[in-house]
Amino acid sequence: MTQQLPLLSSRPDPAALSVPSRAYTYRFFLSACFLVLILFSLTFRHSSVGIFILCLMDFLFCADVLVRSAGKDIWAGRFSFAVLITVCAGAGFIYSALNTFLTVKLYGPVADLSLYTALLITLALWAERRLAREKEKARVFIKKLDDFLPKSGRLCEGRRFRKVFAGELKKGDLIFVKPGERLPADGILRKGKTSIDEQLITGNMLPTSKTVGSPVYAGTLNKSADVYIEVTEVLENSALMSVINAIKQGERHRSTFKSVLDSCSAWALVVLLLAAGGAYAGLLHTYGTDKWFLYLGVFLFVLTIACPVAWVFIAVFPFFFTRSGARRVKIKIQNMYVLEELFRSDTVFFDKTGTLTYGELRVSGIYPAEGVTQKYLLETIATAEQLVDGPFADAINLCAKEHKIRTRRLLCFDVLPGLGVEATCGEDKILAGRTQWLEERGIGVSAKIATAAEAVVCVARNGKFLGYLTLSDELRPGAKETIALLKSLGKDIVLVSGDNETSVAVMARAAGIEKMNFNVLPKTKAEIVSNLRAVGKRVVMVGDGFNDIIALLRADAGVVFASGRNVYNNWVDVIVKGRDLFPVSYLFTINKKLRRVIITNAILALLLNGMLAAGLLWRMPQAQGWALPVGGALAVVLIVLLNSMRMIKIK
Repeated sequence: MTQQLPLLSSRPDPAALSVPSRAYTYRFFLSACFLVLILFSLTFRHSSVGIFILCLMDFLFCADVLVRSAGKDIWAGRFSFAVLITVCAGAGFIYSALNTFLTVKLYGPVADLSLYTALLITLALWAERRLAREKEKARVFIKKLDDFLPKSGRLCEGRRFRKVFAGELKKGDLIFVKPGERLPADGILRKGKTSIDEQLITGNMLPTSKTVGSPVYAGTLNKSADVYIEVTEVLENSALMSVINAIKQGERHRSTFKSVLDSCSAWALVVLLLAAGGAYAGLLHTYGTDKWFLYLGVFLFVLTIACPVAWVFIAVFPFFFTRSGARRVKIKIQNMYVLEELFRSDTVFFDKTGTLTYGELRVSGIYPAEGVTQKYLLETIATAEQLVDGPFADAINLCAKEHKIRTRRLLCFDVLPGLGVEATCGEDKILAGRTQWLEERGIGVSAKIATAAEAVVCVARNGKFLGYLTLSDELRPGAKETIALLKSLGKDIVLVSGDNETSVAVMARAAGIEKMNFNVLPKTKAEIVSNLRAVGKRVVMVGDGFNDIIALLRADAGVVFASGRNVYNNWVDVIVKGRDLFPVSYLFTINKKLRRVIITNAILALLLNGMLAAGLLWRMPQAQGWALPVGGALAVVLIVLLNSMRMIKIK
């Protein structure tokens, strides 16, 4: 069941969304030309037959894609935006055609609705083009995945090395990897000792110490020393390739799309048909059925005019201003429809490193030994670590800078992968690293270290233990408040991470999360998400890195914390660029306000256009010009715009 999780929605997309955006593009510009020509002809009172021909060409060459899509939707039992526009614009076209060729005019306050009909078609094509482009942008850009694949490796042939493509390596081959190079295949370390940055696979920001017999993964970065690796899996079957293949499969899920216009058009069409039918029935009841055919003009007129051109913008304007307002609080919303999925979700998964936390080590405690000052301890360890590259050294050097510690000049230093640093400063020998390493060198350490739940760096000088520092990642500000809010909304919160149990448990307790999964690889994260979705749960994944991308794609909604222009930014629904976790809670506020604004826009558009149609009918039999219905409809657009501007201010 896990492998067969349906990634596509059980309800197919409206037919109009399956049409390429380029098909709408040239139809939109052609329809705009017809609109201008009709406006020009009406202004200078050209032949009504010529105006009809322009409107007919607009229908044949531009609205054809809407009519075909409407037919498919009706056949499928679905009433979409294309159906609404086809019915209403078709009613306006028939009204204008009959008034052009009949000797007796239909009942109606306006003789010609060609301009209004052309305006409806043009704006509908623009809206469908925009929706089609959004759907196309939601697809994964697979070509960029090649950036993560290692290109080549050094194959050992006796005492010689031969550079080969990574895809040419076979099981059992022995390869040589230098520091700063990415591993070309999965394997087992056979000779050497090093530290490897596995963040791409596990999400762990700390390099992992590797010794003989340790498993290693393709695409990870060798940080410290030369190593020999025996290939156990070719690149095609590596852990990294499984991530990429899962992303390709997840592209189908990213292609599913929803539209507010399609969701609202069904009930809008019912309202318009009832209004037009009611006006027609009222005339028949008042004046009799002798002129039923001429009274049909009122039905067609109301059905056309009461369909607001502002309907196209009931969601477009709010979405535009919502994106602008969200950017002010450092949120980039790439898929507006995912906000509703956030609101309806049952379970929210949080990655730990870089999401719930900053993903940056900081010195959390300084513990000098008896008789040693804190300044002396910091000066010693900062001197040893000043030229070292790595998260531990970066955290220690930052702490020394904050305490205004001046380091001494080193004569030499040696980094021992996975153990620590051995440095010489004048006559002094400094050791800074793991507890076990110092004990192996015959240096007794503090018994309190055994109770520390954080990463520990011990310091010794000339064989004497000086103390230790604890380093840890920090929760993002707002983490506790956001978790508490999600719980109050009835969400099930789970912390999932590739880190070890101790590290994950500490952060889970600090954030107030009871459920957690640790030592989880990217594929396993995706399987956990898939299992929940398979039993009908709506899942949100909040992550930060490439190792989370499969789970982000498999979830109903994906939120990613990113500080730079990462390649996976194009694949997620929401990108948070802030330092705190409050934006996650802002998304619920945005959705609540957005729903109110869109519903208000829909009601305003239908109500005001209905009042416009009623006002024009009230003034019968006095004939009105073509400019009045068009001008009134555009005024409704302005009102919808002003109401939508409320979304600029999020809080």
